[in-house]
Amino acid sequence: MSSTEPHRARLNWIAIAVGLAATLTLFVHARSYPPLTFDDAFISLRYAQRLLEGHGLTWTDGPPVEGYSNLLWVLGCALLGALGVDLQHTPLILGATSAIAIVAAVVYAFRPGSWRESLPAFAGAMFMALAGPIALWAVAGLEGCLVGALLAWSLVLLRPLVDGETSGCKSALRPGIPLALLCLTRPDGPLLTVAVCAFLLLRARSRDAVVTAIVVGVLPALATLGQVAFRLAYYGDFVPNTARAKVAFTAARLESGVACVADAGRSSYGLWIPAAFALFVAWRDPKRRSWILFAAGLFAVWGFYVSSITCQSFGYRMLIPCYVLLAFLVAEMLDWAQQQGKTARIAAWVLALAMLALFGRAQQRDKNIAIARWSDPPISVRATTIGKTLGAAFEEHDPLVAVDAAGVIPYYSELRSLDMLGLNDAHIARQHGDSFGQGVQGHELGDGAYVLSQEPDIIVAGVTGSSRLAFRGGREMDANPRFHAWYRRVRMVGDDPVPVHFNIYCRLEGRVGIERANDRLTIPGFLFAAAKGTQARIDEENRLVMQFVAPVQTTLAGIELAAGTWQIRAVGEGALRLSAQQQSNGVTAAPTRDGVELVMTEPGLVDITVTGAAAAFVSEVVAERTVP
Repeated sequence: MSSTEPHRARLNWIAIAVGLAATLTLFVHARSYPPLTFDDAFISLRYAQRLLEGHGLTWTDGPPVEGYSNLLWVLGCALLGALGVDLQHTPLILGATSAIAIVAAVVYAFRPGSWRESLPAFAGAMFMALAGPIALWAVAGLEGCLVGALLAWSLVLLRPLVDGETSGCKSALRPGIPLALLCLTRPDGPLLTVAVCAFLLLRARSRDAVVTAIVVGVLPALATLGQVAFRLAYYGDFVPNTARAKVAFTAARLESGVACVADAGRSSYGLWIPAAFALFVAWRDPKRRSWILFAAGLFAVWGFYVSSITCQSFGYRMLIPCYVLLAFLVAEMLDWAQQQGKTARIAAWVLALAMLALFGRAQQRDKNIAIARWSDPPISVRATTIGKTLGAAFEEHDPLVAVDAAGVIPYYSELRSLDMLGLNDAHIARQHGDSFGQGVQGHELGDGAYVLSQEPDIIVAGVTGSSRLAFRGGREMDANPRFHAWYRRVRMVGDDPVPVHFNIYCRLEGRVGIERANDRLTIPGFLFAAAKGTQARIDEENRLVMQFVAPVQTTLAGIELAAGTWQIRAVGEGALRLSAQQQSNGVTAAPTRDGVELVMTEPGLVDITVTGAAAAFVSEVVAERTVP
């Protein structure tokens, strides 16, 4: 190509036009997915939130645990937050910017000299814009697109080294920068650096080439060793806690990983079929052979790793590097084809447009990508209501909240939390057992006895406050008599940002439970919201009360009272009737003007029942011992 100034200007404008077209397509595509749909995104945000608040890189109070696997992403969110950006918007900014950077890298790598030569850049960029994983994770809240962007720009900077057009330390350090950032973004980022350096060493034919291959890995090695040293000093461990909670080398994990990759392959055939033609180009064109084999080798390495260790079918986040590598291979094939004459150029355009249409259609139909659109409102929005409601109701009590979903609810409640699945708990992450690696990754672990020993004040099952304790730790608690003696299920409702009904398990004698002072017990009214037709909600005076939505009676069983005469009354509004009965002897309370009177001849457990009409509510039930 000519090196004149007018030619460079025309080339730049053509590349910009192609990039803008692909970016606009990506923008429209990404808008079809709801933002921040993945609960784990809020784990990263909670770390960023606490870092900005001066609590360090921690998820909750107590010994620090590395429950994230995307350090650079967490730090990026915190940096934007420190600059005044709403923290909830920071993942969207980082994700969208990273997705655009992927498009820009493809266009830059194959920037056209004329409109006639624009097919490689156009097709490669459009494949990225139409890729469901890239559009989804541009807004879903985790680091997938950042990994793809750093890999894409590494490929751009590595091209001269792979082709043997340049060598030396300066040229080798440049691709080392995005590779080093990639190592800081993901704990498995060093795998790609090792693969890059191994390829360069294998094809090295001189001492300078060997030095170049080694220098490429210098910055990534320093970044990796620095993070390991920080992890050991700060968290007291060599590996992230998430790896202990997730990684297992089992046949079941391999089987699910292969199935995940196969599902992605079925919906991306419009991308990998033209990419496979790049191997034909490598056979025909020796000048392109090294680059094509290099990209194909990275694809094989990452694909094998993901299928055997950590493939997650939701949105194929871990497969984004494979999509990026395939796009580069497609663009390389088309760049070769357009130089084979007019007929080949026309055929290349027809093939590219047909494959783009098939690819885009198949991506829209892939259930593992489209699942983000199925819930209305999204689960994360409903969990937001739960978190905000718990924060508003219990903030002043500083309770400990045990959760299955460690993202949205802890983030919005801002309460001390216990991760019952172990991603953010060092003890649970090590409770593997013989079945570890046989179930759903990240959802297998638990220790019911350990959770009960921590005496959480509130337990929230599932992402949306299920009434069923479905995971391992929850099942173990449900089988433990102490759990049923200590906790009561409470029906709650919140309405910010959307109306949601959910359940919590509340500890009777915890920070948010019964208050005991001398001869007086104050029982929060919301503890009675267990029967159908009742619900706990925050009223207009910002109090958490139990409201009757139908005329029913509801009982709170197992209240421990000392011997003596007790006056029991309900504080609230509407038609209310109170009754009480001793569990040991069946003695019932006598009605009084304000409530009931119960004579306890010896200490024991009492069941208190409140009957109310629709719209009545109870803020608290007070029991006072008038005669010891």
